[in-house]
Amino acid sequence: MNPERLSVLINKYLSNTASPEEEQELNAWYQASNQQEVHWPVQDEQEAEVVKARLLNKLQQTMHPGATVKKLPFYRRTGLQVAAAVLIILATASWLLLNHTDQSRTTAGIPTVGKQPVIVPGGNKAVLTLADGSRIVLDSAQNTTLAKQGNTKIIKLSNGQLAYRDASHTGVDAATLYNTIATPKGGQYEIILPDGSHVWLNAASSLRFPAAFADNERKVELSGEAYFEVTKNPHQPFRVHFSSPTSGVGEGAGVVEVLGTHFNINAYIDEATARTTLLEGKVKVSATQSQSLNPTSEILLPGQQAAIAATAAIKVQKVDAEESIAWKNGIFNFNNADIKTVMRQIARWYDVEVVYEGAVSAEKFEGEIPRSSTLTEVFKILELSAVHFKIEGRKVIVMP
Repeated sequence: MNPERLSVLINKYLSNTASPEEEQELNAWYQASNQQEVHWPVQDEQEAEVVKARLLNKLQQTMHPGATVKKLPFYRRTGLQVAAAVLIILATASWLLLNHTDQSRTTAGIPTVGKQPVIVPGGNKAVLTLADGSRIVLDSAQNTTLAKQGNTKIIKLSNGQLAYRDASHTGVDAATLYNTIATPKGGQYEIILPDGSHVWLNAASSLRFPAAFADNERKVELSGEAYFEVTKNPHQPFRVHFSSPTSGVGEGAGVVEVLGTHFNINAYIDEATARTTLLEGKVKVSATQSQSLNPTSEILLPGQQAAIAATAAIKVQKVDAEESIAWKNGIFNFNNADIKTVMRQIARWYDVEVVYEGAVSAEKFEGEIPRSSTLTEVFKILELSAVHFKIEGRKVIVMP
């Protein structure tokens, strides 16, 4: 069967418009492809989901024979050489897979399907640690003034943001009062710093900063991942000191220096590299733990990314900068990512433990999946490849 006819048949089947004759034709092709036997029309809901996934996987193999990178249904479509009918099929199937909501899902506690809890995505969660060591759980705090550091008021706004207000240079003591905001696994948070700069923290990340910036510089320390929109001030440089695989939490491995710009830093210590991606303006990236006598540094222009590997060498390349902040916009974006890279992101956002059983798949993934999906819904998409998953409580077992 040629790809065009196959596209038409699968599209009709997934949209429930296939005639009995067309279902019979699709069934014959399906059985001839050495798939598990299915009695058509499929009426069992669970079996129907499996059939949909297999149909899509087989269609991908037909359209892209020998491909080593798996195109996920929620992909960035620009540049894909695929027929329009196939785009419709994948979009339809993705909607069916991701919008099937179990009736037992509730907003209180952890919902369940049978005996297996539904693992829901993360949300706005963070803990603020003040200079005196006291801690404020921000997701449960009231929308009001939470504390005062020197002349600076710490306010939780009605939209959930954390803001530092009324900071002035007359409050010299506030510049020596350091606060830390930390997100857990399954958490994210937005904060407005004393100078008006906005910072979005991804899951399992922390930012240390003064309650008021000193006159000569604005210095913060990052572990994990964050997107910055820095308020311009040419007389007060903004510097982000970040950790990387070559350092531990709180230890500097690199510095990003800016005057006013938009950029993303991914500096999780369990990643192979620390990456700074520039979206707007200009930044200087320095590797403070370089093995050379003098630290290396590079100037980035918009659309460039600087990666600091374990050797502390800086590599600059042109990238799609929007991909680096997909997480901020509620999307997992995988670009030629291996399964371990994919699972590290999933583990942080869904707060799960990941273990591998058997040989680790060499498959590469390319595509986008909404971070609002439940973990089960994410796995329905990923299982279009040869990777399979089993959930036991909050432990995920990855199998070939």
